[in-house]
Amino acid sequence: MGNYTSDRRTLLKGLGATALVSAFASPLLAGCGKVSTTSTSGSASAGTPVRGGKAVLAIQDNPVNMDPADGQLYSSLQVYQNVFSELLEVDANFNFKPNLAASWKQEDAQTWIFELVDNAVFHNGEPFTAKDVAYTINRMKDPSHGLAAFVGFFSSVEVVDPHTCRIHLSKPYGPMEATMASLVDIVNEKAVSTSDPKQTAVGTGPYKMGEWVKGSHVTLQRWDKYFKSNQPYLDEVTFQSVGDDTVRLSGLQTGQFDWIQTVPQQQIPALMKSTSIAHTPARAYFPYLVLLNTTAPPFNDIRVRQAVNWAIDRSEVVKLAFFGAATEATEAVSPPNPFYTGVSPYKGGPDLDKAKSLLSQAKLASTDVTILVEQEDSSYTLIAQILQSQLKKIGLNLHIQTASSSEYFGLMAKQQYGISVTYFSASLDPALTYYLLGYSQSGFNLSAYKSPTLDAALAKFTFEADQSVRKQVYPELVNAFQTESPFIFLANRQQQYWTTPKLHGAEALPSLEIRVEDMWKSQ
Repeated sequence: MGNYTSDRRTLLKGLGATALVSAFASPLLAGCGKVSTTSTSGSASAGTPVRGGKAVLAIQDNPVNMDPADGQLYSSLQVYQNVFSELLEVDANFNFKPNLAASWKQEDAQTWIFELVDNAVFHNGEPFTAKDVAYTINRMKDPSHGLAAFVGFFSSVEVVDPHTCRIHLSKPYGPMEATMASLVDIVNEKAVSTSDPKQTAVGTGPYKMGEWVKGSHVTLQRWDKYFKSNQPYLDEVTFQSVGDDTVRLSGLQTGQFDWIQTVPQQQIPALMKSTSIAHTPARAYFPYLVLLNTTAPPFNDIRVRQAVNWAIDRSEVVKLAFFGAATEATEAVSPPNPFYTGVSPYKGGPDLDKAKSLLSQAKLASTDVTILVEQEDSSYTLIAQILQSQLKKIGLNLHIQTASSSEYFGLMAKQQYGISVTYFSASLDPALTYYLLGYSQSGFNLSAYKSPTLDAALAKFTFEADQSVRKQVYPELVNAFQTESPFIFLANRQQQYWTTPKLHGAEALPSLEIRVEDMWKSQ
């Protein structure tokens, strides 16, 4: 989308309208056979939202950082994206919508103008203006922040007037709208300078920070001055950290939780038929992958990395780790993402003979490798066990090492691992995934792989303003990353949320945000 305009008053009135759950399902998901993407008698229903009530949402991991400039861990984003607001938002069909920006337009390949709402207020009482957009982006550009790579080519933010800003880019940027809708949460300079932003979140979002008991829960309270009239509906929401799938499901069944992120996946077929538990449609938005530490043997050799790619049986990963509630993945996105290609130089795999031949060329007969998993996500351990069995067939002996969420990221950042199992939550536009994980100078290049070839392919895809051209060159990017294999995609997990029948408005979104402002409770 290059141009979105709307009368500001009409827009603000529309933003307060009823939020309905989208009845969207992709052909691939519908054909999976294990998980239906259509509603059943137990599915969450749409109706007339009512104000009031509290909800407890059980997430998998512990939030560790409330500073959106760092973007550290998905569990943190799940919470603070309800405290902050972005200029744009995205719906389930990959359409970009107004948020803090009432309208926007791409003036040329390197210039975007945003007309801002005039009634947003930060939780510290400061009015939201174009100066906050400029401050947010200039702050994010600091290389000490994790997301600096995505705004480093924003040359300047021009404050035209209090409610208009113009962003000047040093080069065209293809995923501009995706970045503004999923990564650039607007902060306030006074709030950042007077408190620790890692601990205290102050935004213009639907909820303000209440209590944060680390390792346990974060409670948010309704912001009465939220710029969207009549929203949010719930007065209070608590994000409870619960690492065990069975415990989360039990809590939902007993009424302790109103919403849970995942359930024991072998129970999904039975739960889909339940009338006592509601569910959202399942959508393949959540790529799981392995990172390979390219700074040391054996994965500093491209032939060894390619051998791993040839040896992996993704169908087995989908079947055993996700019980069918995923799709096989060799790239960052899956259908229905408009960029999906299906390109893979490893078609016909797994092929153990090709894998062994590559290892022979690398003069590697057998070696021990540490595979790092985060203990809060049971899928990680299952994937590690499956890969342990698969790679043993070619002489790679994996030894599983578990770490807490607070330790896990640090070990990866220091390259203290051989293989690491992870997922990625910035998959709205594939450039966000590949650029963050694969660009040589990215702070999230945890494989520590530096490749002029991949950097050039990334530039060709990422720094192109014409979306039709981007779709033409994207297969080249996919092929380049699969060939060099600094990281390897395994499966795209279907996002599906489970709720009590009284909680409505939950929806799996391609941005992977948990948009609580749309949720409400019936009596």
